[in-house]
Amino acid sequence: MSTESSESDSRPAWGVHAAVYAVLLAVIAFLVLRPESGASAQEENPQARAVARLDGVDIGHDEALERAAAQLDQLEQQRIQCDLQVDSERHQLIERTLEGIVRDRLVIAAAGEADLSPEDWREGEMERLQAELTDEEIDAFFTENEGRIRGGRDELEDQVRVYLAQQRFVEQLEDGHEIEYLLEPYRLAVDPGTGPARGAAEAPVTIVEWSDFECPYCKRVLPTLEQLFEEYPTEVRLVFRHFPLHAIHPNAQGAAEAAVCAQDQGGFWELHDLMFEEQDTLTASDLKEKAERAGLDTEAFAACMEAEDTPERVEADRRAGIQVGVNGTPALFVNGRPLAGAVAYEDLAGVVEEELLRTAAGGQSSEPGQGP
Repeated sequence: MSTESSESDSRPAWGVHAAVYAVLLAVIAFLVLRPESGASAQEENPQARAVARLDGVDIGHDEALERAAAQLDQLEQQRIQCDLQVDSERHQLIERTLEGIVRDRLVIAAAGEADLSPEDWREGEMERLQAELTDEEIDAFFTENEGRIRGGRDELEDQVRVYLAQQRFVEQLEDGHEIEYLLEPYRLAVDPGTGPARGAAEAPVTIVEWSDFECPYCKRVLPTLEQLFEEYPTEVRLVFRHFPLHAIHPNAQGAAEAAVCAQDQGGFWELHDLMFEEQDTLTASDLKEKAERAGLDTEAFAACMEAEDTPERVEADRRAGIQVGVNGTPALFVNGRPLAGAVAYEDLAGVVEEELLRTAAGGQSSEPGQGP
């Protein structure tokens, strides 16, 4: 009974306190958030605030941002590159660690069968494999890698023997075992955009290429892509996106804009081939002449080249490339898996084969997402 009386008596006092508290909050909110507050206006638009003053005249933060736009853009690219590099190296570390765990377990099992410690068994196998290598095999290695090896045979032969023996050690260690790595390869969520494409839209493998018409390495990768289409005519789709390297290729921007205008007329690939075949002639007058040879409507082409949104379309591609770490050309993404430079056919086809196998096995390769 006393408890009920106490609760009943305390209710009016709590009600007064709550009302006063609410009024105080309303007053504080009005003082802090009132529209005429200069501090509040600056918080709403921080770029409009003055960050310097010359003879009583304000210099705005937005003016400084505009002046430093190019350098800030470079810094942002560096930040993205660093973030992606860390992600990629983390994924590679996990891959190498998994391989190490598998091989360590195989070594332990093999050493147990031989009644040896893992260290002694491994050392004995390496010595045996190095001794079995012939001079002809060493010669073949140096011949196949000529131009990529710095140093002579006398200097590097011992290192090469260890390298080849390690390769054979792993092959023999894993032989006869069913090993399956379930970790998805490193891939990024790459948007193909609305770029011109070759191949079937429903192809299981999509390659997005960021390229520069003045880049010699981009030209060098073309035969590789052609060979890929010959081998995989229905399995591969290629999407082209622009990434002109302004600092080193003065005509790349104009060529990219010409390609955009050719795309509007359905003649992208014809002009694409002409510009890569004749990389040394990509001035404005050269582009007009090539457009005519590509069968384009020259008046519509000229109007498009003068349109304000044409360079914006090229820039949209470039920005999209920056977001996935592109900083040079060619940059290829096979279902989101990055490959940089004029990649060899064997390497590109190998990734395509892996993606086809993943798709056939019910993997998610067609919907790339960032690797773990």
